[in-house]
Amino acid sequence: MSLYKDLLAYKRKSLYKAAKTRKDSRLNVGSDYQSTGLLSNMLSKHIQRNVTLKAFIDFLDDYLLNALKAPRFLKGYKNYTVKKDDKYIR
Repeated sequence: MSLYKDLLAYKRKSLYKAAKTRKDSRLNVGSDYQSTGLLSNMLSKHIQRNVTLKAFIDFLDDYLLNALKAPRFLKGYKNYTVKKDDKYIR
């Protein structure tokens, strides 16, 4: 029984998107903070021992990553020459 069951359903990966970009070799795309997380690397492991606090930190981490990703999405939205689902916009 998870407190956040189906709360993060929007993060599911589409198989179509993976197949569409499987042979892309891109340089200088930056770090993948979505998989490693920001707050989990910044906070002490002593604080993260508590299961409830760890779940709350993961929830805040997801919110922070989405807030940081929003300007990149808007840059791609206003540029009509870029594909709609291109995630490598700087």
